[in-house]
Amino acid sequence: MLRSLTRQQRLALIAAVTFIAFTFIAALVLLITDVPPPRLTWPDLGAPCEVNAALAFRQQGVAASVSITREAMLVTVSGTSDQAWDVFSATTRLVPMGCGPYNLIRVDVPDPDGRSDVRLLYELTGPELQMWAEGQINDAQLAERMRRQMYQTVPFVTPTP
Repeated sequence: MLRSLTRQQRLALIAAVTFIAFTFIAALVLLITDVPPPRLTWPDLGAPCEVNAALAFRQQGVAASVSITREAMLVTVSGTSDQAWDVFSATTRLVPMGCGPYNLIRVDVPDPDGRSDVRLLYELTGPELQMWAEGQINDAQLAERMRRQMYQTVPFVTPTP
């Protein structure tokens, strides 16, 4: 079959095969010797503060989970609804540790009336909480500023066989 090709066609075929082989070998060499760029390391601002917050809550006798984002501290209390005050108090002690003040502190507590499928959210801003910690506002004034929202939890659906 190669004998039926003209000299120019054979040269073009050899050039094409050489080009493809060179490209494949070059790509293989680049793939093997290429060093991936270093990972971008974002400082984990939340993890050390979450540990400090969990310790502060434990010291207050509050069973709670905490999650901290760049904008907010989110606390879910598994005890009673009045433990929200303990959470707010413990949160003020975190500021000297370099944790906060946060733009928003949201505390999710069980329903004060004891309904199992209802929970209550309390929200305060960092400045409101700081004013309370510094004695600029009292408990009643802080309670007036506190935003409250009740919500109903959705029960888990168990699939039937």
